[in-house]
Amino acid sequence: MQASSLPALPRLVERVLSRLEQAERSELNPHARDDYRIAWITVLYAARGNSQPHTDATYRVLGLHPEKVWPSIVARRRALLGAWYEEFHGLMLAPKKPVQSVPWSKSERRESSDLPRRLKQS
Repeated sequence: MQASSLPALPRLVERVLSRLEQAERSELNPHARDDYRIAWITVLYAARGNSQPHTDATYRVLGLHPEKVWPSIVARRRALLGAWYEEFHGLMLAPKKPVQSVPWSKSERRESSDLPRRLKQS
């Protein structure tokens, strides 16, 4: 459905729908096109006062609740890759670095304390 064929909507909503429509038409990736379609329907439903526009739009496009989309993608990948799934998606990731505090040098502290004064001068 095109934005121009909808009953009277606020001008901002029409503009957002038009941009999303253009983006969807020019997108080559079918998954990203689905995302644009979900966004378009979400904006439309929200403009019409739907209380859960994103959930309803996701059901309409993908047939799933938004919280079940990613688990469904992972389940499909596991089914397709079988034993290779862990090798391909799990074990090959580099280990994450532990979180650490970075000490602030005296010069950095001094510069940040001078910031209000420097902002007034500019």
